[in-house]
Amino acid sequence: MTAVSRPSNPGTSVSPESPVESLAGIGPRRAAALKSRGIVTALDCVFHLPFRYEDWRSLCEPRALEPGMTATLAGTLRRSSEGMMPRVGYGRRMVTGRLLVGNEAVRLVWFNLPTYLARLIPFGRTAIVHGKVSAAPDEELQIVNPAFHVADSSPAPALRPVYGLPSAVGQRLFSELVRKLLRDLDPKAVEAIPRALRRAAGLFETIEALRYLHCPPASADLSELCEARSEAHHLLALEELFAFELAMQLDRRRAQAKPGFAFSPSSSLSSALLASLPFSLTGAQQRVIREIDADVTVGRPMNRLLVGDVGSGKTVVALWAAMRAVESGRQAAVMAPTELLAEQHHRAFQKYGAGLGVPCALLTSGVGAAARAQCLRDLARGRISLVFGTHALIQRSVAIANLGLAVIDEQHRFGVFDRARLKALGPNAHMLLMTATPIPRSLALVLFANLDVSFLDEMPPARWHVATRMVAESDFETVERLARDKVRDGGRAYFVLPAIGEDEETADERAGMPTVAAMARRLARGALGDLKIGVLHGRMAGAQRQAMMRNFREGKLDVLVATTMVEVGIDVPEASAMVIIDAHRYGLAQLHQLRGRVGRSDLKAECVLVVPEDLDPKARARLAVLLDCSDGAEVARADLELRGPGDLLGSRQSGALPLRFARFVGSVELIAKARAMAEQLLASPSGIRGPEASGARQALKRMLRHGFGLADVG
Repeated sequence: MTAVSRPSNPGTSVSPESPVESLAGIGPRRAAALKSRGIVTALDCVFHLPFRYEDWRSLCEPRALEPGMTATLAGTLRRSSEGMMPRVGYGRRMVTGRLLVGNEAVRLVWFNLPTYLARLIPFGRTAIVHGKVSAAPDEELQIVNPAFHVADSSPAPALRPVYGLPSAVGQRLFSELVRKLLRDLDPKAVEAIPRALRRAAGLFETIEALRYLHCPPASADLSELCEARSEAHHLLALEELFAFELAMQLDRRRAQAKPGFAFSPSSSLSSALLASLPFSLTGAQQRVIREIDADVTVGRPMNRLLVGDVGSGKTVVALWAAMRAVESGRQAAVMAPTELLAEQHHRAFQKYGAGLGVPCALLTSGVGAAARAQCLRDLARGRISLVFGTHALIQRSVAIANLGLAVIDEQHRFGVFDRARLKALGPNAHMLLMTATPIPRSLALVLFANLDVSFLDEMPPARWHVATRMVAESDFETVERLARDKVRDGGRAYFVLPAIGEDEETADERAGMPTVAAMARRLARGALGDLKIGVLHGRMAGAQRQAMMRNFREGKLDVLVATTMVEVGIDVPEASAMVIIDAHRYGLAQLHQLRGRVGRSDLKAECVLVVPEDLDPKARARLAVLLDCSDGAEVARADLELRGPGDLLGSRQSGALPLRFARFVGSVELIAKARAMAEQLLASPSGIRGPEASGARQALKRMLRHGFGLADVG
């Protein structure tokens, strides 16, 4: 990274925690707009990086202009004969001008410009303009809404940052604000890694990385900047991951210091459960059971994450763990994100544990008032040994007398506060988190450093391989024939489409993105018109969604057209066709999970990835990974290499940490480096409490404000 010249600091200082409304040029209206984007403090401003850059380095000649190109030209600005013309909208104008470049002139047009901004256009002065070239109705070339820089006022920008900002905050205003903050902030206030560790690792200052990204020099590599591959991006990711790893390791130490229940060595119920199974456990299931058994017998709370593909046998492991709690005189609770999944777990226990004599119950919003009241009384009095449920388990009215084990299925669907509420029902209880999201082993061990991680990396022999292929959307008749054939042979078919917002269906259709409703209409009017077709999406009421999934499971529907809500669904053994429309819009790991919804019986299953005819070769090559790979860990490894772990780290779903820079990470090595540095700090004599760790403490406090103090539950 080329060093950026450091501006002279006049001695003023700004606190990184200064609220945005206290900063120059930011009044109440602009502050409210910035806060709506998560920009609350001065530090948030400097950490809000440009999402792209305009290249002002190469000047064009007027004769080289072509429609569609983005051009930079230098010349003298002149007001054209049209001047400022009236336009619809109070106080707004269309402004036209000419840029004189030697003996040639280029038309400039600013549409819908507020009057006060129109007056700032430096007519009569030498300027550099930058914008997109288009052909006017009279076929003359023009530059529309060009940005400009007065050449005789200051050096022209080489690479101009462009930020994602609310309309109330202009690019120029925010850029100048950030420049001033980078001049006035104490460099130590913005860095988490202590200076000694920084020097040992050969790292430059965080403030220099920020200056490079906000004010890149002319020598900067534009592609590296735009693709977030620069050394500066990686340094910011390392800083953030250092704080992340530090928080998890501190949290792990705290969790290990707590007392927990030591389950009894008796295995009467758990062994009987395994003996009742109509199949043999895989080697991976046996290994994970041994790992869990070692945890629950040592007298401190287990915090373990179980990672396994859809169909790998996580439910059986969870039921075995629940029986370990019950035979030790404790209660167990299993929480799932949907009623249907909770019901499925409840039915699985009734099927496999029917002869064990263990009182169990189901607690969801769909349970009637009288049954719910009785269930709550029995849980509070210890009469129910095992309960399955949804968010209904963590309502204030719920009390569990002697909770020894809490299991959370599809844990990433719950926020940390949801997990904490379940944990609060038994503060000394063991916690088992489960996920079907494919995560490479090396990455999982680093990301979940506050948890012990187990992997179900072996599929039961009864699972069939799901044949996967790509089909162009122009050949959609092939897909319809496949679905019809599968239904004729006793199967059922999913059609999955990109998720849409609550009020975006019409806009999405206009933009060319297929929707659930449009696809259902297309299938009903076409070759599948005589089949029973249902739809499932987020705008439906909860009861309506549950009924639709039950109808599909029970065979009252042949085809289900849905969003990715079916990614965390229920076991429908008859489902044998998974059609994913616009498959290029999804990550490989998510596609693999969707594919796992089929192939759960002896019916031959197939997954079809429907893509545009002109799909980009890189996107096509990425999807091709799925055609020959059925192992979730391998798919996740490919996804990591192609896209980085941003989806795993940067999600803003409920309870997740808003990590800004982790999406820049392209390798597990950087995350491992952050973990090693965090371990070094904690192993030092003064640890986190020393003066050299003040920046680390501040970074931790910022994470704690977002709920990371509850990280011991995932």
